[in-house]
Amino acid sequence: MEFLKEEFLDQLRAEIDDTTGNVIIEAAQFTPQKILEFNSETFDMAFDEWCENKKQERLEKADEILALYDNQRRFEVLKASYSRGAIVPFVGAGMSMPCGYCGWTGYLRKTLKETTVDPQTLEDLLDDAKYEEAAQLLFDNMKEGPFNESLENDFGHELPLSGAVRYLPYLFASSSVITTNFDDVLKRSYEEMQKPFSEVLLGSEAIDFPRQLGAGKNILVKLHGKATSGKNRVLTLDEYNTHYAGADSLQNCIEAISNKTLLFLGCSLSIDRTVQCLKNVFTTKGAEAAVRHYAFLAIGDDEEKRIGRKNELAEANIFPIWYSEDEDHDECLMALLEKLAEDV
Repeated sequence: MEFLKEEFLDQLRAEIDDTTGNVIIEAAQFTPQKILEFNSETFDMAFDEWCENKKQERLEKADEILALYDNQRRFEVLKASYSRGAIVPFVGAGMSMPCGYCGWTGYLRKTLKETTVDPQTLEDLLDDAKYEEAAQLLFDNMKEGPFNESLENDFGHELPLSGAVRYLPYLFASSSVITTNFDDVLKRSYEEMQKPFSEVLLGSEAIDFPRQLGAGKNILVKLHGKATSGKNRVLTLDEYNTHYAGADSLQNCIEAISNKTLLFLGCSLSIDRTVQCLKNVFTTKGAEAAVRHYAFLAIGDDEEKRIGRKNELAEANIFPIWYSEDEDHDECLMALLEKLAEDV
C-alpha cells in the first residue's frame, strides 16, 4: 500500500538522532530516506519488511479484539459475506476525524461560540442525543448565511488524508460506499488510489441509488449532502423532516440500501434517523427476512450498558463487533479491516 510509505518514513525519522534528525556517517549527514534511496532495491526491501511487520501487528491486535465478548463468531460470518463481495461500507464521522475534521458534537460545540445560545441548553440537547434539535437551535440563532459559511469552513476544505479510511479503496475497490459525512475524504481517498467512484449522489439524489446499485456501479452516496451546498444538506431538524418524509424520501432509500449487508465504520449509531429507518425495516420484514448488518463499535467496561446497547442495535438488525473505548479508535479499525481482508 503506497500510502503507508508516509508512515514508514515517519517511523524512520523517529528512530534517529532527536537533535539533527539525520544519520551521521563520517563527516557527512544523511536523512534515512536519502540513505535508502541510494539503492531503490534496498528501500523497497526495507519498506516491504516494515509493511509485513505492521500487518502482523494489526492482525495480532485484531485477534485480541475478536477474543472479547461474542466477537469471534460474528466476525467470521461478516468475513464470509465480505469474501462474497456482499458488504457495503457505511462510513461515519469517526473515519474522517484522524484527518483533522470535527466530530458532530465537537462541531456543534465549536459553532456555539459564534452564537448567543445558552451553552447549557446546547449541552442538555447533546446529553439527550438530540443532535438534529441542537443543529436547528444554532442555525436559527446564526441565520442561514453565517451558518452555511461556518459549515463550509469546517468541512469544505481539504485536510491531509490519514487513518483507516485510506484502507477502504483496497478492501472495497469495486463496492459502492455510503456516508453521512459532509467532507470529501472518501472521494479523495479513492482518487488517490486511482479507483475513483463512477458517480457521486448527494442527498435527495440518493433515491436513484438502488437502481444504480443493481447495475453494479461503484457509487459514493453522500446521504446528507456536502458542506459546500445547502441544497441537498441534511443536518438541522427542519432538513431531516424535509428529506425523511414523503414518497421520494431518504427513508425509502435506506430501506432499499438495507437489502445489502451494511458495515458501519466510524458511526456512533446513537439515536439517529438511519438507525430508526433500519428499525422500521426490521419491524416490517421480521427477523427471518431482514438482512443483518454489522458495526465496529467502541464500548466501555460497563457490562450492563454493553448488553443494553447490543439489544438496542438488534432492534435495527445491527450486530456489533466491540473494541475498547480506551484503545485508539483508528488503530482498532485498521486492525479489524486488516483481519477482514486477510486471505481474501
